[in-house]
Amino acid sequence: MKYQGPVLGVVAMAFVVGVAVATSVPAASLTRPGSFDDLQIQAAAGGEQSFSAAEGPGASVARDGYVIHTPTPTPTPKPVTTSSGSEGGYGGAQCQAGADAVAESAAFSPVYPDGNRMSDGFGPRAEGFHKGIDMLNSPGVPVHAIADGVVIAASGDGGTGGVYTSIAHKVGGIAVCSMYMHFQDGSLTVGVGSIVTAGQVIGLTGRTGNATTEHTHFELYGADGVRYDPIPFLTEHGIAP
Repeated sequence: MKYQGPVLGVVAMAFVVGVAVATSVPAASLTRPGSFDDLQIQAAAGGEQSFSAAEGPGASVARDGYVIHTPTPTPTPKPVTTSSGSEGGYGGAQCQAGADAVAESAAFSPVYPDGNRMSDGFGPRAEGFHKGIDMLNSPGVPVHAIADGVVIAASGDGGTGGVYTSIAHKVGGIAVCSMYMHFQDGSLTVGVGSIVTAGQVIGLTGRTGNATTEHTHFELYGADGVRYDPIPFLTEHGIAP
C-alpha cells in the first residue's frame, strides 16, 4: 500500500490535463468533417437577404368610396354672322314648311329660365296693336328657344325688330312658330336652317331696332301667319314668364 499516494497523483494529473484539453479545443473541431464548409456553401447559395421598396407591387391601401366630378365648362355660344338684311321668312307658309321638316317637340323651356320682368302684353296700346309680349331683362342675359325646332328667319339688323330670329316647331302635330326680337348686336347664335333644342341659347338680351330698353319682344303664330297671345300657350306648357 506504499504506492497508493503516487498512483492517485498520476490519476489526478491526468484528469486536470483532460479538462484543459477539452476546454481549449474549438467546438467547431469536434463536429463532423466538412460540416463547416457545407454551412458556407448553403449560405452562399441563399444569397444576401434584402428588401427593396421598388420590387414587386406596392401594398394596397383601402380607401373610402368617393367620386370626384370635374364640372365640364359650358361653352359660350358662338354668334352667327348674318347678312345686313333678313334671311328666310316669318310668314305662315314658312312656318308650316319649317314645322313639316322637324319632329314633334317633346320638351319646352322658358325664354328666361331664371325669370324676367313683364312689360307690355299682347293687344292694343298707344302706338298701335302689340303683336307679342315684352320680357324685360338685363343687357346680355341669354335668351332661350322655347322648344325643339328649325330656324326659318334671322337677321343681323332687322329694322324695327333689330337683331331677331324665328323658329318653327311642331306641337301636337300643328305648326307653331316663335319669334324673338331686339337681341344684342352680334349675339345671334343661329342662322336659317339651324336645328335647335328646347332651352338652347339663341342670342343675348339687347335693345336693337325699335326699343327703348333691353328686352325680348316675343311672338307666336301659326300656318296662317296670324299672331296670337303667347301667354295661354306658354302657361299650358309650364313656361309662362
